[in-house]
Amino acid sequence: MAKWTAFPYAGDYRFDAADIKKHWARLHAGDLEPLPQDAEVLAAWALFHSGEFQKAFDAGLKAGGAGVTVANKASCIYANYLEKKERTRLEIFMRAAERAGAQAEAEPDNANAWYWQA
Repeated sequence: MAKWTAFPYAGDYRFDAADIKKHWARLHAGDLEPLPQDAEVLAAWALFHSGEFQKAFDAGLKAGGAGVTVANKASCIYANYLEKKERTRLEIFMRAAERAGAQAEAEPDNANAWYWQA
């Protein structure tokens, strides 16, 4: 995929793994995503909350497992708010739904997999 449009306020919001752990409940009150135990997944979430959506996407996919959720959220937030081309936006949403569908099949109790599939 081509380079994503940068989030214009990325420098204003900096999170590292310690910040994410400290503020997890507040940051994820809306999706109730469980605090990741995997350091790579936690790092991907830190990138997401810092506005580094493409890096968060790449890191989430690389981490696999619970990282798929952060990859899907990063790509969908990016597509919804920053991607200018409608065709690209729809492609991003469809790929996220495909990944989430596979994740939901593998983890039927993962509510966020079902959410991102929808």
